[in-house]
Amino acid sequence: MNDAEFNQETKHKITHKNPKEISSTIPVHSVFIFLLTAVLTAFVIELLPPNCTYWNWLTNEFILPETVPTYAIYGKSSNEAHLLHITKVLQRFGYKRVGLENEWNLLWAHDYPFFNMTYRLKNLTNQQIVNHVPGCGFITNKVDLSSTTELNFLPKAFRLPNQTKELLNYAQQNPNALFVEKHNEHRQILIRSIEDIINFESNNTFIQEFIQNPFLVDGYKFDIGVYVVITAINPLRLYIYTGDVLFRYCPIKYYPFNVSIIDKYVVGDDYLPTWQVPSLVKYYEDFDGSMRNSFDAYVRDNYNDTMDPSIIWLQVEDIIRETVLAKEKHIIHILQSYKNLKFFELMRFDLIIDENLRVYLMEANMSPNLSSAHFKPNALLYEQILYSVFTLVGISLPVRATLTERSDDDIEEMITSAKNLATNLNICNKSNCAKFCNSEYCNLCLSCLTGSEYEILKRSHLESREL
Repeated sequence: MNDAEFNQETKHKITHKNPKEISSTIPVHSVFIFLLTAVLTAFVIELLPPNCTYWNWLTNEFILPETVPTYAIYGKSSNEAHLLHITKVLQRFGYKRVGLENEWNLLWAHDYPFFNMTYRLKNLTNQQIVNHVPGCGFITNKVDLSSTTELNFLPKAFRLPNQTKELLNYAQQNPNALFVEKHNEHRQILIRSIEDIINFESNNTFIQEFIQNPFLVDGYKFDIGVYVVITAINPLRLYIYTGDVLFRYCPIKYYPFNVSIIDKYVVGDDYLPTWQVPSLVKYYEDFDGSMRNSFDAYVRDNYNDTMDPSIIWLQVEDIIRETVLAKEKHIIHILQSYKNLKFFELMRFDLIIDENLRVYLMEANMSPNLSSAHFKPNALLYEQILYSVFTLVGISLPVRATLTERSDDDIEEMITSAKNLATNLNICNKSNCAKFCNSEYCNLCLSCLTGSEYEILKRSHLESREL
């Protein structure tokens, strides 16, 4: 019998064996030992640290270390509700939270960390990065920015008592001027004329000229928050988030003006959101416009050719660039004592617009609010900002390729949503495309797209973000 005949004969015999005979050839104790080994192996693997190399007895191969990116949080408050979207996005990227005392890849500091963590932050490794730039307080400190920087888009400001003389001279030259009197901690906001300012010797008072002719939507004053990321100072690398802008409207109409009713002119936590401003609802909800696109569409529809909202955003770009450049040399000086400049800064520039579409800078916020506790729809804006920032600075690289393959709707929205695709809001509104799609002008209105057309637009937007 040759080898081929032997193999065929053996195969034939095994195939026709009685099942009972086969099972009886495997001792019960061998099965028990195999199962016990598998359980013990799994248990030991769970106990091993993530970066440990070990031998897998089941597959007879070495298991290489699994690199799990980590992050730590620095903040003075024990309540971390305001960090919900930050931790959620990091978890989607595969990051694991560790304590401050451990080694971490990302430090997310809600409060300024450079006083209490000086040594560690001056000696960062190449695998570490921090979400603040040392010295950016020169930009985000409102008192310092407004009272020490001469920029024509900053309302005139004075720090008392040192600049009392300058304040009095300015008031004399501008007799109709009103002033916002603020505490240095940004509380106790009051509007006063120069005659009503009582204590010029206070060390805690900050005075800034009040813009009396704001642009109004349905009678409401508002401010806009533009998100900015600084990734390097020398040379300066700065990026403006253009996916959307945070619009916050005062809850009470501006006129008739009354200084004693603060909600007429100060944007607080309980502001009026875009989707509750009557003239903006159709753009924001019916046509899925973003906050910025809804505002732009409103201006075009209501002011025809007399006002072009695009001039607002050109001014905003100039304001942000000039503001950071004005403080760049001070930040460079601070950075000289740091070994590895693995820092980035996410801030929000708060601005207001007057009735002539002139833009003024109010302040730049360090650690801007990214909590949607008050307004749930803002979650989309905040998570898209975080996705863009983390992708920009390289935090998302370990899992970036797999993000778009997941089926989680929240993850898909974080990358691309309807509000990123909406266009032609003025045409959609004029042609009433929210109700009828008969007009050829409705072809690109989201409410009139077929499912496949929507998916094509969505994929195109996603690809543009990955460039």
